[in-house]
Amino acid sequence: MKMLTKNLGKLLLAGGIILMASCSKDDDNDDNTNKPQQKDATVKEVMEQEEKYSMMNEAVEESNQSSFFSNSSANITVFAANNDAFNALFAELNVTSMTELKGQLGDEAFAELIMYHAINGKFDIDAIQDGYIETYADNDNNGKLSVLVENDNNSRLILNGGDENGASTASSTTISATNGSVIEINAVLSAQTNYENLEEAEEVEDNGETSLFVTLISEADVDIKNKLESKTSMSTVLVADENELESMLSINLEAILDVDDLNNLLDASAQSSLFTQFSVSTVAELLTEIKISDLLSISGMTMADIYAEMEADDKAELMSTFMFNGYLNLKDEATNNGTISSDAGADFDVSTSTSGQIVLTDDDGNMIFLEENSAHSVNGSIYTIAKVEEM
Repeated sequence: MKMLTKNLGKLLLAGGIILMASCSKDDDNDDNTNKPQQKDATVKEVMEQEEKYSMMNEAVEESNQSSFFSNSSANITVFAANNDAFNALFAELNVTSMTELKGQLGDEAFAELIMYHAINGKFDIDAIQDGYIETYADNDNNGKLSVLVENDNNSRLILNGGDENGASTASSTTISATNGSVIEINAVLSAQTNYENLEEAEEVEDNGETSLFVTLISEADVDIKNKLESKTSMSTVLVADENELESMLSINLEAILDVDDLNNLLDASAQSSLFTQFSVSTVAELLTEIKISDLLSISGMTMADIYAEMEADDKAELMSTFMFNGYLNLKDEATNNGTISSDAGADFDVSTSTSGQIVLTDDDGNMIFLEENSAHSVNGSIYTIAKVEEM
């Protein structure tokens, strides 16, 4: 884990322990260690009975959350940090007791830290899928904080990347309780910023959905990355894969690329051909007509060539079309037919499609469809673009 002395702000904003309840299965086959252990006890009683969770149990009690974990009607899965995890946290924060840890963080932040280890539903390890999962912790705007999960061969979970703010499972066995599940982890979790969530998602996703996006953020004006990293600067981000990045660049091309960029991208022959195609005589006129697809139709031209030509301020302008100031609940905005403005100054009407997707429509009629699930960070939220329909 990252030194938590650097993460106190994050812990102060963090929201809740991730409780994930595991599905009941018989445990009478000793050869299959992945089968859940059955306990006639609540998840709170499991933590009381198991010595390796004694500090987690103490943390639950110190945070005044015992009733949540003891509730017989609960349906939760708990990622229970073992005693070694809490001892490591004590050493990093230079505290010697749970009471001292609570005093350093503050009552509310300490309670939210515990609740960040809990999610809704009863799951075995092998039933938890890759992706963002909502926890019982809140950020400052009452958005349920998300934990990023990668399931390694259905037997090992890696949470928030397994380092810095994350953990991994210390056993392949789930304890099935009467009101949920208990899964042992080797570190105390803390919630992440938008940028950290994007970075970790880059490593989890097989399709490269965020890798180019994160690269362009890193290569853009430093203020872009700083905003996404800052724990106190709330923002909403639309994350896109390469196809959607291309579409967003296309519909904002004139605002991002300039005449010098096109001059550098196009040789004399390409310019002459495009002048004829669009009935223009200068690169400045061409810029108002051309789209990314037109550039890519030129022999040898690739998106890599275009991104390489973009300077930091161009990349910052592109990234700003994906970013919105503040924490936005786009579902509420869609319900109320609201309008939002990106950091680049583009206005979008927010609505819902017939299939229930959130849709952002700009002044030119271009439509951005978002995936249903979102991730909530300590400094905002992340929505994934499913597709872009250009006018």
